[in-house]
Amino acid sequence: MSGSDQERGPVELVRRERHDGVLVLTLNRPERRNALVHESWTALIARMADVDDDPTIRAVVITGAGGFFSAGGDLKIPPTYGSGPLAPAGRVERAQEALARIRQARVPVVAAVEGAAVGLGWSLSLACDLVVAARDAWFSAPFVERAVVPDGGLARRLTELLGRHRAARALFLGERIGAEEAWALGLVSSVVEPGGALASAVATAETLSGRDAGALELTKRLLVAAESASEESFAALELATAVVAQYGPAAAAARDGFR
Repeated sequence: MSGSDQERGPVELVRRERHDGVLVLTLNRPERRNALVHESWTALIARMADVDDDPTIRAVVITGAGGFFSAGGDLKIPPTYGSGPLAPAGRVERAQEALARIRQARVPVVAAVEGAAVGLGWSLSLACDLVVAARDAWFSAPFVERAVVPDGGLARRLTELLGRHRAARALFLGERIGAEEAWALGLVSSVVEPGGALASAVATAETLSGRDAGALELTKRLLVAAESASEESFAALELATAVVAQYGPAAAAARDGFR
């Protein structure tokens, strides 16, 4: 934890708030534009573990305090954590674990981006299933200009979404990508007026929380698998999930309602 955090006492680095079946997680270091430290990722891991243990949580929203999503890893604090051989990569390793938790969560996760999502903050938003961005928000990956390399899976995710050459431009040059361009490139799921990202994300999450939880979880598994599975293994997973869903009580009720 940074010196400024210690001076003002214990800080809840990831605030938690419930909206019925929706859990809102807020990155809470606004004085540092919600820059992420090792303890931030640890808190996110704990919050996502709570989601898996609580069936009343049907969707999650992740946002940042103070009108800014996240400035990425805190450059004022070394990424080293612990004393073992992997200590220099301590923060990155913890970030990878947190991002995997989000991607593998049983419920949909929606990012609400105001201000900007930079570096690891961008990785965090892309780990979510949906990204709601304010119209004046922007995204960037200024790793190379800081003499480091992209982490949090960002190189892989951008290459998947943009193709190698546009991903290379984003990562080599670190140029800002505005919300409208991000929408055109498929990097966000919706663009809203400034100041409205959180409300829109919560409304979307509330809609999702009213959908059948089993169908949402299985669909999310398909989306995650589609990014890396072979056509044959994906077809097998699709078949299995389709059979499970079709014979569930919610699907039967939906069929009766349609009739």
